[in-house]
Amino acid sequence: MVAKRVSPGGALLRASRMFSLPAPIPAPVESDSATSFNSTTSTTAFPTHQVITTLSSSRKRGDWGLKRPLPLKSTTKSSNPMLRVKAIDTIEQITDYTSAADHGLTLRKFQELRLPITTRKSNLDPQQRVSDHFQMSVFEDRIDTTDIAPKDRADKIDLRWKFTGPWLAGMTEGDFKTYLTKTVRPKRPAFRRFLKEKIAQEQNQLAEAQALDRGEYDMDRKPVTVEDITDDQLTEYLRKLRSKQFHLYAMVGNFLDLAPLKPPAPAIDNIKTRESFTVTTNPYAESGPPKTHPSAGISYLRTSNYMENHPLYGPQKSRQPVEARIVKPRRNANTTPAAIGVAGFIAYSNLGEVRLSKNAHGGVLDIIDPELDGGKKIWVQTKRANVDSNGKVILVVDSTAVGNAGVEAELIAKELIGEGEGIFGQERADQSFLSSSTPPGKVQLHFFIFHQPLQNQTAKMGRVRTKTVKKSAKVIIERYYPKLTLDFETNKRVCDEIAIIASKRLRNKIAGYTTHLMKRIQRGPVRGISFKLQEEERERKDQYVPEVSALDFTQNSESGQLDVDTETKDLLKHLGFDSIPVNVVPVTQNPAVERGGRRFGDRPPRRD
Repeated sequence: MVAKRVSPGGALLRASRMFSLPAPIPAPVESDSATSFNSTTSTTAFPTHQVITTLSSSRKRGDWGLKRPLPLKSTTKSSNPMLRVKAIDTIEQITDYTSAADHGLTLRKFQELRLPITTRKSNLDPQQRVSDHFQMSVFEDRIDTTDIAPKDRADKIDLRWKFTGPWLAGMTEGDFKTYLTKTVRPKRPAFRRFLKEKIAQEQNQLAEAQALDRGEYDMDRKPVTVEDITDDQLTEYLRKLRSKQFHLYAMVGNFLDLAPLKPPAPAIDNIKTRESFTVTTNPYAESGPPKTHPSAGISYLRTSNYMENHPLYGPQKSRQPVEARIVKPRRNANTTPAAIGVAGFIAYSNLGEVRLSKNAHGGVLDIIDPELDGGKKIWVQTKRANVDSNGKVILVVDSTAVGNAGVEAELIAKELIGEGEGIFGQERADQSFLSSSTPPGKVQLHFFIFHQPLQNQTAKMGRVRTKTVKKSAKVIIERYYPKLTLDFETNKRVCDEIAIIASKRLRNKIAGYTTHLMKRIQRGPVRGISFKLQEEERERKDQYVPEVSALDFTQNSESGQLDVDTETKDLLKHLGFDSIPVNVVPVTQNPAVERGGRRFGDRPPRRD
């Protein structure tokens, strides 16, 4: 049977490594104002280079699919193998790369929130708050339309997010003048022809409407074409358009494919304008279209309307809350909301508003303790997320103290991670009935649901290692003994690389017990671990070869001879080693020291 022939291009792709990387996108523009602070080491608002990773087996060889292998010293120590390649081959013939764990881990943390990316639908009610507007997924067919014919772009302007022209409201005066000079003015002849096509189209529609009103239809009538429109007619048409600015802007926007703008609101509501404006329903008319797809590739979920099901407590009304860090405290003077860090993003919250100034969080949001490890943290509910026109992720969160469902969800979340201190002033169960091994979160949750304390069912004991921790540590030692050391931090990184562990707390327990067993193996045999493995380790220690042998008398003595006694010299001569230069050293036997008599009850001396 003859194998199927592969094309030269296919064979090249099969035998080659990564042959191309997408071009980097422009970096986010930072403000040069003297009042704003910009850090050179902070994580940028969005990634600009492609993030690549590789398998663990390939990473040990330095194989990242690039032109040349990368050094193992800088790529194997990280537990999150992610790189940002700036140049595959520089002029110095090296690969320029940096770590991309900042954006890679941020993406993973955001996906753990299970939030869809939404966009605000335009609402004509000015009394309604922006946060209360109806949210719509960016993947809905009404706004996620990319394959549109050029002739239909004007009719489907509210269904698009990508435009070839700029968003005029977001341009500076200098950028606008540059755009007029370099882009708009060279298109003047094309725009005049575009207007002639509009005039011909309107004249044809007017003639058909008049014929329809008269009940006549002339089969011999020739339609008006662009060549039939004179310059005088074009000048008259332009004069009419100048008095109708809205229609003129619509034609210019259609010709240049400009992003839609939100019409300005009238200064006085009761004054009726002479011309009625058609308000666009495009959700990007107010803040501008995004630079990339509205989802930015960070989430592909279409909805968050699902119910979480707990294995013990059943379906949950509220979603599982997340722990957030207070980055910037709120100010009571002007009620500035607090800045809260959630999953690597600064989230907007209403925790600093006046109506919630006396909420259950108390003074947690008012001050920041720099000496507190990790900073102050609170539990919040994630509401929605969207990407603005500058590529920044806007995350909206809410407090869990609103309603009993949020408090119960917070207690369940704390129980899952093994925490559960008293929160929000909730009454705690009587600790005298509880053992020290009962998780506090489980006590609070049991009291919150059943309104009775959890009875003691186990004897009091100290913290013990579970069977899972011990068995996992022994399996890791059996399989990955050469990688393990007597250092806890090193063993912790090894556990991250070779296993998927549910939580950091369990990871630390396994790594700690692994380090404990490694130290015991150094002292003697340990039960439960392969004795063959332990014997091989001891043999490796016994097979130590020193750099200088003890029999090398040329380096161990100043005279360069071997110091021996008379009997040893005769032995060397008998064995045939007369050529070895020796130095006979007389050996004197130490005289025996006579023992004195005992202090009490000494026996008499022995008789000969």
